[in-house]
Amino acid sequence: MPSTCVLTVGSTRFDPLVASFLDPTSLSSLSSLGIQHVLAQVGNSSLPEGWKEGTRMTEQGLQVEVVRFLGDLEERVGRADLVVSHAGAGSILSFLRPLNSSSPSSSAERTRRQLVLIPNSTLMDSHQSDLADEMEKKGWAVVCRRPEDLPATLKQLASRAEQQGEMPAPDYPELYKGRMQRIIDETLGYV
Repeated sequence: MPSTCVLTVGSTRFDPLVASFLDPTSLSSLSSLGIQHVLAQVGNSSLPEGWKEGTRMTEQGLQVEVVRFLGDLEERVGRADLVVSHAGAGSILSFLRPLNSSSPSSSAERTRRQLVLIPNSTLMDSHQSDLADEMEKKGWAVVCRRPEDLPATLKQLASRAEQQGEMPAPDYPELYKGRMQRIIDETLGYV
């Protein structure tokens, strides 16, 4: 199966991240990582010159698709080998959930997946930065503090993968299916 990368900015506008991700230097680094297919979910962001919604093109040896929104984005994020994302909780959970699934994919395949977070500092408070900091501290994500530094961050990830022969394998948290439902049931007195 070809290697995939998904960029997601959710529903917010994050022009600097979109521009940095679609920059030729970032796309070249993605190609160096063995990525073959790229999905850029750009939300309400403006697009750099030469790009438009619905674009499907080959750039830097990659098949690149640009969309505003997708009904199956969570599923696509869950299947991607590399996710570059704003540091929103929903996007992070979409990435983490499949890691504990009982799908036929090997455990090694699922844990070789990488998450790169770029907090959106234009939002009202620093909740994305706080969440990204925690994910980085636990070793579950690579954090790029400024969108304009994304090409360098991806290049460093490609260098590490080249040195190790593959993408590094983070030690992701164990997710417990049914835990939330149990808490809700207990709170409501059903059990």
